[in-house]
Amino acid sequence: MDTFIPKLNANIGARVAGSVLVLRAFVLLSMLAISVTTFARAQDRLSSTDEKQTTADLSSRRVAQPAGVVESSDKESHKKKAPRETLALQPDAAGRQSGEASNAAQKGEWVIAPIPVKSPAIGAGLQWAVGYVTPFSKDDKVSPPSMFGVGGLFTSNGSRGLAIGARLYLKEDKYRISFAGGHASINAEIYGVGKLAGDRGVFVPVNAKGTAFFTESLFRVGKGIYLGARFQYRNLALSIDRQNSDLPDDVVINPPAQLADIIAVIKDNLFRQKTVAVGPRFQWDTRDNTFYPRRGVFLDSGIDLFAEAIGSKFSYQYYKAAFNKYIGLGDHQLVAVRAMGCAAAGDRVPAYDLCLFGFQNDLRGYTAGRYQDRRMFATQAEYRFTVPRPGFLGRFGLVAFGGVGGVGSKFTDIGFSDMLPAGGAGIRFRLTKRNPINFRIDYGYGKTGGSFIVGVGEAF
Repeated sequence: MDTFIPKLNANIGARVAGSVLVLRAFVLLSMLAISVTTFARAQDRLSSTDEKQTTADLSSRRVAQPAGVVESSDKESHKKKAPRETLALQPDAAGRQSGEASNAAQKGEWVIAPIPVKSPAIGAGLQWAVGYVTPFSKDDKVSPPSMFGVGGLFTSNGSRGLAIGARLYLKEDKYRISFAGGHASINAEIYGVGKLAGDRGVFVPVNAKGTAFFTESLFRVGKGIYLGARFQYRNLALSIDRQNSDLPDDVVINPPAQLADIIAVIKDNLFRQKTVAVGPRFQWDTRDNTFYPRRGVFLDSGIDLFAEAIGSKFSYQYYKAAFNKYIGLGDHQLVAVRAMGCAAAGDRVPAYDLCLFGFQNDLRGYTAGRYQDRRMFATQAEYRFTVPRPGFLGRFGLVAFGGVGGVGSKFTDIGFSDMLPAGGAGIRFRLTKRNPINFRIDYGYGKTGGSFIVGVGEAF
């Protein structure tokens, strides 16, 4: 889920937010494990009580029957019940079902994820998300489960945010609709543009405050092929963060030498600005599960066309494409690979709409936005392993990942010496009983150091 609520991993407000580090992550994991286990046991007890009551009712009905006579409906119930219970004991049946046809027995599940965070960019605090995963229609046994949720963020440096959203799968997965909206005030850091600016590590603290909304609609035109459009609206004010810095009042007019190139990048953005975009979307999706795919591919691409004609302050274009492939290695192992590319074009592209290295887990181990430019690519591979045990131990898993990418003003400007490698490992804990939704803790290490990344749902 690493999407706002569709992935339960929000990047709220402007896209200048820094990377998220965890405070006492393994303590939180243990607390979540105990909470989820207690909840699951409570459900099991309720189910057991219901089954006993049903058994008692059937027994009383049998008393009224002549000896040796059993109702046909009881026979059918006994025939169907055993395999259903057997499936419930399996740690993950998603890899063996075609798509998500069973729709998790047509029942919904709550996902609650409080995530302590600590980052040099946004301080220490709490990121949280509450989501509900359920089939949109009980009669639809083909569509993946839909998701609804709300998320928020508050940290010690004054960053605040709140957002709501949903991702809907309708009419046997013929239509896919997503939307999200929120308001935030984020105190973060801008390092400038280009790899050299990121290597230097000098930044200007900024505040991005405003409201954003987007909606996307897709229509299936062939097997696994979707076409559609996306609309987004943002009304943001970008300013120097005076609260968390001692920069002089005239820093924009007379910047210190070490900050001059960064101020030059953002000075034209230091006012309230509205950006509005529409654009086409294309998806190719053959995954067997949207939460934890074991096989298949997922290609997601689109163009955001910002234009003054539709109310945007500036006219520019943002292009992005990402391709994921999943290769199963049995019931408990798989390899996932990903490649993505980004391009921003136009005479005046706002600093927060450049391609951000480290954003949305491309790549883990880098502060989002430390490396940014008009072009970017990232490739990575991840090995995923789930513990082959029934019950509680079967909820745990391990991953190891590595990748490389780069940023530049043009793709042809990205040379071998400009590569940004990263690697790391992580632990997983399955939060929900019916849908394979994992709580994840990763540690990624890149060229500038390492960091913890915590979230709900897989990185990709």
